[in-house]
Amino acid sequence: MKRHVVSQAPLFRLGSVLVLVALPAIASAASSDVHPRFGPILFSLAILVMSAKVGGLLAERWRQPSVLGELLAGIALGNLLPLFFGVERIASISTEPTLRVLAEVGVLILLFDVGLEADLRALIRVGPSSGLVALIGIVIPIGLGWSAALWLLPESPMVVHLFVGATLSATSVGITARVLKDLGRMQSPEGQIILGAAILDDVLGLIILAVVTGIAAATAGGAALSSAAIAGILLRAFLFLGLTVGLGHFFSSPIVRLAARTGHPEIMLVLGLGLCFTLAFVAELIGLATIIGAFAAGLLLHPYGSGVRTSEEDATLAELLHPLSSLFVPLFFVLMGTQVDLGSLGNLSTLGFGMVLILCAFVGKLACALGVLGGGIDRLAVAIGMIPRGEVGLIFAGIGTRLSLDGQPLLSQGLFSAVVLMVLVTTLVTPVGLRWIFQPRGS
Repeated sequence: MKRHVVSQAPLFRLGSVLVLVALPAIASAASSDVHPRFGPILFSLAILVMSAKVGGLLAERWRQPSVLGELLAGIALGNLLPLFFGVERIASISTEPTLRVLAEVGVLILLFDVGLEADLRALIRVGPSSGLVALIGIVIPIGLGWSAALWLLPESPMVVHLFVGATLSATSVGITARVLKDLGRMQSPEGQIILGAAILDDVLGLIILAVVTGIAAATAGGAALSSAAIAGILLRAFLFLGLTVGLGHFFSSPIVRLAARTGHPEIMLVLGLGLCFTLAFVAELIGLATIIGAFAAGLLLHPYGSGVRTSEEDATLAELLHPLSSLFVPLFFVLMGTQVDLGSLGNLSTLGFGMVLILCAFVGKLACALGVLGGGIDRLAVAIGMIPRGEVGLIFAGIGTRLSLDGQPLLSQGLFSAVVLMVLVTTLVTPVGLRWIFQPRGS
């Protein structure tokens, strides 16, 4: 997607000034237990969104994914404000129900967009290599993450160990795809294997998330999830995604033609979002995560990733979606950042756990090199391309903070901070590693 290039320095200065001026107002809005007026929420929303955008633009200027800047902006807000106004005054920003709902909308839009751009034919084109790389990239990180959590957190329930492993299984297809596109290597054998495996990783990761969420819900209810119940969750997830893709083969074209008949291309956006939110509701209804429904909606409308549009001269649905995603998706990441307690990383046990997670994250995805079949392919490039957890890892971690176990979040403050540290490091390293591999030496 093309973006207009503008001078960013004035925006950085304006954003910085606005954030500094607004710090007292944000803290004041956050200090109330109840909000008699909607204004403070709107003002907090404005500052969070603008901070995320400034952080994202700064990250892009430094040739890093915008999600890093958005996350770091949230970390800065969440950790600087308490220094001046007290922890209790800022705590409600990250837990404000209205902001959380808007952030959840952002996650659904993000997964819907991922589904729209997922080309399932890529899995067929790259053949067994992509499937094997994806399988290794799921199984080994989960095993390493589960083992690390069992070793360092022996007193925690098994479901916590399993969830930590699940967060390591994610792969951010968006971050890797952006770097490959910048380097002109999207169509290379390595690029095709990475993208195909990352898409399959998304599908398998969402299914694993459904299973782990089911186990957590059963554990919270005081019961153990039987093998039959786990098999039932797996079956529902596979059937849901498979049925959605099948229905898309028959109904995607009629939906597009219906939108075209209105003479208003933007109707495609309304129909798409309506389908996204409806399937998210259906997914939750059958015991799956809402993000699975949003992803499935994107696959239903177009499982080939070439763009849904009412006519050749009209914008694609992904392009129509861009203004909304530019608002709501950064809100999710900046709110995730506000939940990170840098003080907890000063705890040696938490920092040590984060370092172990980073090691497991790298080793688990570097093992993907073993899944590349045939010769003439740079296996290290494929392995590095699978490393970033990015937005997918953050979504998993965010869900972990909302799941409850014995009245406490499944991922504690320290665990969440350690997982975010892992996401930051793996996301930072991947663009550098891919550029080093693909760019000519000495360039």
